[in-house]
Amino acid sequence: MKETFGKYIHKLRTDASLTLTKLAAALDIDQSTLSKIENGKRNIPEDILPKLATTLNLDIEQLEKEYYSEKIAEMIYPKKNSSELLKLAEQKAEYKKLTNLKQGKINFKNA
Repeated sequence: MKETFGKYIHKLRTDASLTLTKLAAALDIDQSTLSKIENGKRNIPEDILPKLATTLNLDIEQLEKEYYSEKIAEMIYPKKNSSELLKLAEQKAEYKKLTNLKQGKINFKNA
């Protein structure tokens, strides 16, 4: 997906022949809130993702990837060296995974 998350939701909704009202009801949000999300004026709350995945028959992992990648893009797009920032963030994420894995192993031995 190269469009915004809101446009992505709009496309999925229209492809599924759902009205704004019907999808909003299925997500337990106000129609105006969904409209703002689709138009990029408001971010979708993370806790709605599972309902969105179920309602539109989507893979939750792919939906989360789209959601988080947009969050990251929003943070770095105004910066000059966004590619360098992404590389550094990826390295830090890998470090955190390894650190947590090691700590997890230590915790299991002590248990």
